Amino acid sequence: MKLFLDSSVLVEACLGQSAKFAAADDLLGRDGAVTSAHALAEAYATLSGDARLKISAQDAAKMVSEAAAGLLVHSLSAKSYLKLIEGAPASGVRGGSIFDAIHAQAARETKCSEVHTLNVSHFHHVAPDLTVKAL
Repeated sequence: MKLFLDSSVLVEACLGQSAKFAAADDLLGRDGAVTSAHALAEAYATLSGDARLKISAQDAAKMVSEAAAGLLVHSLSAKSYLKLIEGAPASGVRGGSIFDAIHAQAARETKCSEVHTLNVSHFHHVAPDLTVKAL
């Protein structure tokens, strides 16, 4: 069974002090764990940019690289991006929810049976066809 992990799961798997670390780390270690190239960039942005975390850019890059090592990382094609963007207005996708739509499309393209996230509500309107589970 393939599982898609969004950036929130990747971030939690990098934060050993997080209450969700063990669950996130377990998901990263499972066979069939998938993420998107975009999720890697989002995880890096969060880890390196959130002043509360006090993580250097160098350490954030290393954390994301290590988290990605055991995952299948999927990149959407330019055609897939354009299709998502062109269909966004009719689907009610605006602003930052396009990033959740990118994750959902990566999950579809890699035939994942579940999407794992801290932000289940973000996927309600961009992925009504997918099973979304809270971390």
